[in-house]
Amino acid sequence: MKNTRKTVLVTGFSPFPGAPVNPTQRLMKRLPLRLGGHQSGVEFVFHVLPTTWAARQQVTAKLRNDIGPDAIVHFGVDGTRRTMNIETRAVNRATRVRPDAAGQSPCRPELMNENEWTRSSTLPARALRDAARAAGAPAELSTDAGTYLCNATLWDSIESAIPSIFVHVPSLPRGKRDTRPAYPVIEEAAVRLLKETARRLQ
Repeated sequence: MKNTRKTVLVTGFSPFPGAPVNPTQRLMKRLPLRLGGHQSGVEFVFHVLPTTWAARQQVTAKLRNDIGPDAIVHFGVDGTRRTMNIETRAVNRATRVRPDAAGQSPCRPELMNENEWTRSSTLPARALRDAARAAGAPAELSTDAGTYLCNATLWDSIESAIPSIFVHVPSLPRGKRDTRPAYPVIEEAAVRLLKETARRLQ
């Protein structure tokens, strides 16, 4: 009998310069405990991506090809954000100023040479934002995924024609006066966001 179960690839990132603690790496360890392997007939596959430009092809593209998921949800950290941001687009730009975890920078300031400047996310951003908000997390839609590996990863996944989105989470709060959401809030928001993704794949 043919397996009709859908699969969602869920990724986070390892630490990188400027983010020695990456909460999305912790998410990739915790979410399987919260969601299990399956949710409403949907299988989740969790993976921590190296924060390097070389990993775009060596790791991330290989995961997409090997797993062949029905949807992809990427998580990454942005220390400048105070809220969770559901990224609605990626841009054809790559920063050459900020090195990756291996100390390397992209070879050119664009992700590709073709005259294509933006790509829109292909999972329902508003519904996923609302799911995150239902967990009590501050969550917003964003049109600025940056020009670092988060943006490049979303760009590549959209190109693959697999329904994809990127979720930026803020760094963990430091002290009682820090208004950024605590890790348990981020985790609960991620759980609800992934459940909503699974529901829409049924």
